[in-house]
Amino acid sequence: MRGLKLAVLLPLSALLAVGCSVKAPTIAHTHIGHAITGWRTTPGQQGLLVVAENKAVEALEHAQRAALYGSDTDAVKAEVSNALIAINPQGTGAKSIQAEPPFGLQQALVGAVDHITFAANSEDATQNVRAFAEEFAANSSAVVERCNLIELLGKDIQASSSAEEVEILTRELSALAEANLNGIDADGDGITGNTPEEQGVRQLRAALDAVLEREEPPYTTVSQWYLFNLIRLPTGEWRFEAPPADTGGGGGGGY
Repeated sequence: MRGLKLAVLLPLSALLAVGCSVKAPTIAHTHIGHAITGWRTTPGQQGLLVVAENKAVEALEHAQRAALYGSDTDAVKAEVSNALIAINPQGTGAKSIQAEPPFGLQQALVGAVDHITFAANSEDATQNVRAFAEEFAANSSAVVERCNLIELLGKDIQASSSAEEVEILTRELSALAEANLNGIDADGDGITGNTPEEQGVRQLRAALDAVLEREEPPYTTVSQWYLFNLIRLPTGEWRFEAPPADTGGGGGGGY
């Protein structure tokens, strides 16, 4: 516990008694907030799905630059390494020293899936959220699979001494990075993202936004105090941690 102080755990109905002026969100909505508003260990404490989209953009930018270098294999490999860091800084193909917890596209998206699942399994979750969680996880799997393929291609590129092979593999890697961000029309029906394997991060975010528009009671942005002070008890139950009397709250939380 922080500062070896004894924490007080409160159900939703008791939170207003400790001086919180903002109406307590549901546990389900707080988990969704971890995906789209804030999570304590991400870069800039951004939402997990926000980080996933940002990293997908980074990976695509580096992959596209790599593809432009053509036969300049040293430049290609440097950009590919940066793309791999954006995908998974812990991967064997990524060369990075991280001062903060590593969050690439893969880690951030898996975290977002976890929290949407936590939301759906909360006692106060709506049927709307419960019905969506499995679909979100299934659709996210296509992005994770592409991340794995990008890592494999990246390692092959780094190991290759053939400029021609490097150029071909880099184009393949760039196409996968494009699909991870913007989705792909795999079946050629003119619609991107209408099957799980066509999903990109932007399709995943649009689907989540559509679900939240249907929420009743309405979803509202969850304040940082609630986002960072939701903890899971040994029983598996989720509770908000009351702020210590001498600090007025803030900080901590986790799962």
